[in-house]
Amino acid sequence: MEGPGAGHTGHTASGEVLVIIGFTISLHIAGMFALSPVMGWLTDKAGRAQTIMIGFTLLITAVAVAGFGGSSTGAVAVGLVLLGLGWSAVTVSGSTLLAESVGQESRVVVQGVSDMLMGAAGAVGGAVSGLVLSWAGYLGLNLLGGVVGATVLAGAFRTVRARRRQSAAA
Repeated sequence: MEGPGAGHTGHTASGEVLVIIGFTISLHIAGMFALSPVMGWLTDKAGRAQTIMIGFTLLITAVAVAGFGGSSTGAVAVGLVLLGLGWSAVTVSGSTLLAESVGQESRVVVQGVSDMLMGAAGAVGGAVSGLVLSWAGYLGLNLLGGVVGATVLAGAFRTVRARRRQSAAA
């Protein structure tokens, strides 16, 4: 009798792959959420813009590690953990900046709209990344992510530098 599971002891190569994938995604999600209090502390101690720059540095490092180590399960796992940590740093510090930029009476609505737009951007990004993956491959997808991240990081550096000049001139 042939069929799924026939003659198997329950220990299969595909089962091992699923365990590795599940463990890796668990580490990625832990990077996103488990250290949120640490990212909040860093946001308060180092500053909002500085934590955003740290986050984007982690994101760029993540795509470099995962992109150039695409054939290594370990490299992809490390890249996904770094991706989660970078997302956490940027999201916590960005949310803090956003909440501080509006009045108390508007914060809930503004944060809700921000979260909705972030979710929509994630959905669009997921769809577009599939197209980029089919066109440019895994390394190309990561390189594109690195270029986008580096562009945002450069903008953050320019903003911080301009603010420091304004503060010094005042």
